[in-house]
Amino acid sequence: MKLLELLSWGDNRLMLRLAVAGTLSGIGSAALLGIVNSAAEEISNNGLDRVNWLLAGIFILISVIYFLAEVFLLSNIARQIEVGIDKVRRKLFGLIADADYAELETFGQARLYDSITQSTQVISQNSHLIGMTFRSLLLLVAVMIYVFWLSALAFFLIVAVVGAGIVIYLRMGRTLSEWFGKLHRIEGILFGKIADLFFGIKEVRMWSRRSDTLYASFIQTSEDKMEIGKTAHRLISRQMIMGISAFYILLAVIVFVVPVYTASFGTDISKIVTAVLFMIGPISIIVQSMTVLGMAEQSAQRMMALSEDLSAIGEPIAEAGGRSLPSDFERITFDQVTFTYPNRDPRHGFVLGPLDLSIERGELLFVTGGNGAGKSTLIKLLTGLYRPVSGAIKIDDLQLGPQSIAPYRNLIATVFSDFHLFAELYGTDGIDPDEAAYWLERFEMAHATSIQNGHYTTIDLSAGQRKRLGLITAILEHRPIIVLDEWAADQDPQFRKKFYHEILPELKRRGTTVIAVTHDDHYFDVPDRRLHLETGKLAELESNDARGRL
Repeated sequence: MKLLELLSWGDNRLMLRLAVAGTLSGIGSAALLGIVNSAAEEISNNGLDRVNWLLAGIFILISVIYFLAEVFLLSNIARQIEVGIDKVRRKLFGLIADADYAELETFGQARLYDSITQSTQVISQNSHLIGMTFRSLLLLVAVMIYVFWLSALAFFLIVAVVGAGIVIYLRMGRTLSEWFGKLHRIEGILFGKIADLFFGIKEVRMWSRRSDTLYASFIQTSEDKMEIGKTAHRLISRQMIMGISAFYILLAVIVFVVPVYTASFGTDISKIVTAVLFMIGPISIIVQSMTVLGMAEQSAQRMMALSEDLSAIGEPIAEAGGRSLPSDFERITFDQVTFTYPNRDPRHGFVLGPLDLSIERGELLFVTGGNGAGKSTLIKLLTGLYRPVSGAIKIDDLQLGPQSIAPYRNLIATVFSDFHLFAELYGTDGIDPDEAAYWLERFEMAHATSIQNGHYTTIDLSAGQRKRLGLITAILEHRPIIVLDEWAADQDPQFRKKFYHEILPELKRRGTTVIAVTHDDHYFDVPDRRLHLETGKLAELESNDARGRL
């Protein structure tokens, strides 16, 4: 069972602790049942003229053991599950962080987000049912052992009826699972429609035909989900009723049928009937929780599958942190570097390179080219997010590999075109308030936000202002290289001019190596060199040459 396997990650004693507590609980329940039956039989035979203090003492002792076992099992099962989920969540987070970036891009954010948040939430919210079900199963085993001790015939009869019920129940469960799969898929489509409305609200407002079509599509999908949901819940109810009815049938067979054909059965029938009645409560819990546990099991399967897939694309990085690299490097070089995207047809997929390139320390470098020319791909190779398919990237005379890729990335601060602005400046401990204030003023952001206790006081700003904060963050990280991807695209003309004529030269004067992807041909005279990409091929152009030639 993937659910228990998942919860046992990193804790080999979890199942043992649950088994011990559940076994004590189940045995205690069965023992209490046996004592009650024995006491009732003694009263029936001898009347109420005296108390059997031995049975009463044993009953109290077993009650205490049962109580403590139940408290441990049900009070601590949630804690154990939360610990297991925390380990799973941390493992998945680490696997995502360490995965090969190019491979990870093919996964899609929906799958990653679902496994770390929604799937773990399904398991966490139903942890009490997991504990109750586990306890009920062990209790049933203990009661069945007690029934076997009373009557082998009754035991095998119960096993036969229960077995038939399980077969029917599982067949119904397969049908129900198919409908839950349909429900999961239609929910994904429905959420997609909602996302289209949330993220495309401006476009929806701008064209009534689009708005009407989206609304009609949403209504149809919502109705489909409603119908599938109604069918799934009807099947759940039918399955639950069947599970409970099977044991009422069993009770009827034991009471009305078996005594007719077995004369010796009558002496223990009251005890067996009591045992069967005692089993109905745990069986009800199991039947009612099977659907929820099925959903939890599916969540566990998705998380385990994601873990296996992420493990398969882990980036080869040295576990010990790798060798350190000097921040005062002389140059970065590309030697016949090529790159193609994974899982794409090599006959038709994009190919970058082979590239021969040298970047000197302290240079101000522009990368230009048309859409689809390979600028962003080059930047991801340069920053170490992508690994070359062939060729070598070197810093001075050291070729980048598993031992050096992480230290190499530590030299580079970035602001990508699709960057994420962190409200908290992670990793930038001990920020100089005067330096932070200087750059906020320099970027004309002092009136909009500030830095307090390592946080921006607000990041609820325009796209251009958020880009400015992203570059301020990169500067405050004090890394020797800054890479910018279409940074100025969201800036107004006045600040764009300031960026190219004042800020970039100031960074260069401070000794920072700046590599910027840009389309702003009015400022091609600013960099020391300009690299131009065309369909994956790289050429160096004169800084004042605005033509897109190879």
